[in-house]
Amino acid sequence: MKKIRVGFFGLAHPHLSIIRKSISDRRDDFEIVGFADIEPFDGYFHDELTQSLRDRHGIKEYADWKELVAQGLDLAVVTTDNALRGEICTALLSAGINVIDEKPMAPAFDEAKKMYLAAKESGAKMLVNWPIAWFPPFRLAKKLVDEGKIGKVMRVTYRSPATWGVFSYSEDGELPSEEFLLSSWWYHNERGGGSVLDYACYGAMLTTWIFGKQAECVSGITKNFEVPFADIEDYSAMMLDFGDGVGLLEGSWSTYNCGEVPSGPVIHGTKGTIVCDRYSSKVKVYMGRSHKPVEPTEVIDAGMDRQAELLGEHLAKVLRGEEQEDEMLSAELNIKVVAALDAGMESARTGKAVITKKL
Repeated sequence: MKKIRVGFFGLAHPHLSIIRKSISDRRDDFEIVGFADIEPFDGYFHDELTQSLRDRHGIKEYADWKELVAQGLDLAVVTTDNALRGEICTALLSAGINVIDEKPMAPAFDEAKKMYLAAKESGAKMLVNWPIAWFPPFRLAKKLVDEGKIGKVMRVTYRSPATWGVFSYSEDGELPSEEFLLSSWWYHNERGGGSVLDYACYGAMLTTWIFGKQAECVSGITKNFEVPFADIEDYSAMMLDFGDGVGLLEGSWSTYNCGEVPSGPVIHGTKGTIVCDRYSSKVKVYMGRSHKPVEPTEVIDAGMDRQAELLGEHLAKVLRGEEQEDEMLSAELNIKVVAALDAGMESARTGKAVITKKL
């Protein structure tokens, strides 16, 4: 069986390491041809990931990403900064190369539309990587919703887990120096930095996925609470109007501790409520009405198995024509997600609710 030839484009996003492992673990399916970083480089991730890919994993480095394209690829993994991804993905898709793009699909609707149309015209596959795509509790919650477990969905809430930003995942949780943070694209608006495209995007995707349609209108706010030296938001909140339902989401780089508040999604229906949390395998179902805290009617342990493996397995099957793209990764869903984010960011700028763009 012919192997799927893969190239990695851009080292600006640390999720590349997760994607690489999922692909390299399936040696019978994939051949990793090489990688190319794309300017402007992010010093921290460029150095760390270059060393990992080249020296630890023996993957060939290309100085120019177009040289990597010329090697003949079946699949491109694109993990540039947010600002670059639209241009790179559109070029690759127009060349007929299948793409797995880091979340969110693009920083703005017009760029997502170009990518979407390029894929349709060339026939190439366009998928979007979400680290939560294979999280069993979220998939079980969606299944219960689709089965009518809690009646008609009225409201979905999602709050990003406690974090102080991209570089706060150390034991003490403290941020590096201002000088270090400003050396990274994550702290520059023009490169797509900030909490909206890093964390609010999860809530936009989950609410769109659960409701199964595009939001009609979005209201949003953004704040800079703790990083006054940077021109990005470290907090964002949006309300997505789906017509017959509402999505409420927060994307925060300024949450010191979540306390006992679940991240969600928390799904409120006409007959009950489903509660999930990003760090729990359990799905809690509450049936009937109550004005005070009660024990869940049902607790289902969905498990946490095989998440890291499933992306590579799914990509191989999709590219061999053995199964359809998963809805959460599909261009059809993700362009709706970008439409919501785009409208939310415009609302935050103008102070007015914004109608979402459509294809």
